[in-house]
Amino acid sequence: MDMAELAKRTGLPVRKLRYISDHRVLPGLRGIQAGHGVARTFTNLEGFAIALAARLLDSGLSRKLVTSALAAACRPGGPPETTPVPHLSRVFHMSAGRLEIGDAKYARVHAPRDRSIGGVFDTRWMSLSSVLATRDDYTPTVLVAVELDELARAVQARHPDRLE
Repeated sequence: MDMAELAKRTGLPVRKLRYISDHRVLPGLRGIQAGHGVARTFTNLEGFAIALAARLLDSGLSRKLVTSALAAACRPGGPPETTPVPHLSRVFHMSAGRLEIGDAKYARVHAPRDRSIGGVFDTRWMSLSSVLATRDDYTPTVLVAVELDELARAVQARHPDRLE
């Protein structure tokens, strides 16, 4: 998928999506610099993360906070007997879930049901810095929550005139 296709699927401006890519807001985003005038391409999962970052920035969060929250959401995890999968990838493929940011210090990714683990998927609160420890009884005073269902479905949309 390229920026134009992602903009079409999500309703986000191409300029905002390019900002995410150019300023490395996402951890591990492939630095594809094909040259001037050549479309940048990325996977649907990368497109989902780019669109999520754009939505978070549009909501007024700082670039630093968005970068930290997405870094936490992209950490691998899962049951010990399975190959670790980035949390954001898990909710993207389920087309269900929520990203929460608490007090600009913690992040949490959860979904109502994950078939691969047979129950609710919940990362619990993860520190956005290595300095902070997360208490089991942590409850945020300020909570920013993003419902991921609609965005995941929009990015995954298949168009009959295109092969992916």
